[in-house]
Amino acid sequence: MPPVKPPRLSLYVRERIVSLRRGGQSLRKIRQTLIDSENIQVSVNAICAFLKRYRQSGSLKDIPKIASKPPILKRNHLFFIDQTIRQDREISAQEVAVSLRRRFQLGVSSTTVKRARRRLGWKHSPTQYCQMIRDDNKPKRLNFALRCIATNENFDNAIFTDETTVKIQTSTKYSFRKDDERVPAKGKPKHPYQVHVWGGISRRGATGLFIFIGIMDSIFYQQILQQTFIPFIQTTFPDNHRLIQDNDPKHVSRSTKTFMTTNNINHWPTPPESPDMNPIEMVLAELKHHIRRRKKPKNKQELLDGITEFWQTMTPEKCVQYIDHLYKAIPAVVTAGGAASGH
Repeated sequence: MPPVKPPRLSLYVRERIVSLRRGGQSLRKIRQTLIDSENIQVSVNAICAFLKRYRQSGSLKDIPKIASKPPILKRNHLFFIDQTIRQDREISAQEVAVSLRRRFQLGVSSTTVKRARRRLGWKHSPTQYCQMIRDDNKPKRLNFALRCIATNENFDNAIFTDETTVKIQTSTKYSFRKDDERVPAKGKPKHPYQVHVWGGISRRGATGLFIFIGIMDSIFYQQILQQTFIPFIQTTFPDNHRLIQDNDPKHVSRSTKTFMTTNNINHWPTPPESPDMNPIEMVLAELKHHIRRRKKPKNKQELLDGITEFWQTMTPEKCVQYIDHLYKAIPAVVTAGGAASGH
């Protein structure tokens, strides 16, 4: 007959366990003795837990449970906490505790508020940032995205351009360390050397790169187009092209528009506040990561070399990969109703 597994230890079994333990038997030996002599199967963990309670109380009987305190926060308090966080998602536990004191004359600690917050399903997480889009520009973005989908836009003759600032940086935002190690401190210059970079990509490859310092105005921007963009379209897009850029004032000023018309530059207007629909933004972000992670320049020349080395990797195949990302970003803009797409 197989040994019986009791739901709880009887008083007799408890006496036997204490007696066998006093006789010097190990926990495993006690378990086997109970099986052989009493036909009762008790786990080693159950025997260990009982002996621990017995040593603490000196009694074979179960310790009576102490009635728990009534909860401090009632249903109306929890509802108030939930609504308070819903209205201000950056509010701290201490601020919620102050609000409870003012509203209900109820004094609770921030720890109590944190427990209630978790019970209500609220989680603390870093803020996820995206581009700011004004309400007036959301319909413009939505209409542009819908037109691209309706016309099966493939961007075959589109050239995406923009400029950015690249600084001397020698470390990324994150690094690993062991539990017993201190967080390594890395030196950071107060005013690192920086340059500005202008470039563009298309399905036929990347434009030339223009690196400069100082401030870019409309006239200087036109000089960049004259030296870099016009030679590119003459050799790579002799048939037809479309220039895609953001709506920075120097890009769309009256002087720049006149220059484009005079030099047969076909500017394709795009909605404002739409970096998620210009893949050059991802290219420039990768450029900065390359400088921080791979090149780690120490001086001006190393910074310039790192920028040039990265741009040499912008083959037509790599440019196409970035441009094809629009097939994800544009439907996401439609789904978001013209708001930030997250791309």
